[in-house]
Amino acid sequence: MGQEIRQDMALSVPVILELLRLLEVDWASDATWTARRPLATLGAFICIAFCGSFRGSEVFTVDCGGLHTYTTAPADPTLPPHVIVPLLGRFKGELGSRYHLTPLAAVTSSGINVALWVSRLVALRAHDHHFHGPAFCDRNGRLLTTTDLELDLLDRIQHVQALQPTLIPASVCVHDSYGISRSFRRGATSEARARGVSPEDIDLINRWRTFEHAKGRRPRQIMRDHYSDIRLLIPALLRFSQAL
Repeated sequence: MGQEIRQDMALSVPVILELLRLLEVDWASDATWTARRPLATLGAFICIAFCGSFRGSEVFTVDCGGLHTYTTAPADPTLPPHVIVPLLGRFKGELGSRYHLTPLAAVTSSGINVALWVSRLVALRAHDHHFHGPAFCDRNGRLLTTTDLELDLLDRIQHVQALQPTLIPASVCVHDSYGISRSFRRGATSEARARGVSPEDIDLINRWRTFEHAKGRRPRQIMRDHYSDIRLLIPALLRFSQAL
């Protein structure tokens, strides 16, 4: 018997902006950490997944300790404003560290404020006294999964559809058509191509999957040394997220 295969629909920049706008409205309406915890988590997830062209499962490897280190480090005035997102893993060709470092524009050309939502996630983790382990976790430090975020995300995309039918046609069944797994990556890659990002820059931002699959083994280095290794590549790596 044949199988029906459905690919996740791509999320566009206007839909991402509307999702973040609605999260911001909810953020302003309640200043308690109980209310803001899911907002900070989902907002940071959306920004990182989309601007980093990640599959959903890859975002759950973001490391809390590394994120805190890079977020609180002094900004380098010689480089464009950016956020360093560290993913756990060993990567052939990236000298030593157990982190894969992905620089993302602090604010993209369309106004996606990556730095704001990442800083909120870091503040949330600090409030919960979590400085190590997964960045995307519950208040007890348990790693979140796709199941923990997807329903909330899809409900919010459906809300965007109701408010802005020009962004998502009414004929689209959101819960069947979108998903955390690939909607962000497909959307980001499509938007980058439409905005003139070169194939070389798109390949560069996606290079880490090749390294991870190669299962390379290199001696570890401390994070600041690893940052120095990729520092010269940062302007090139930022061209992808800056264009979004």
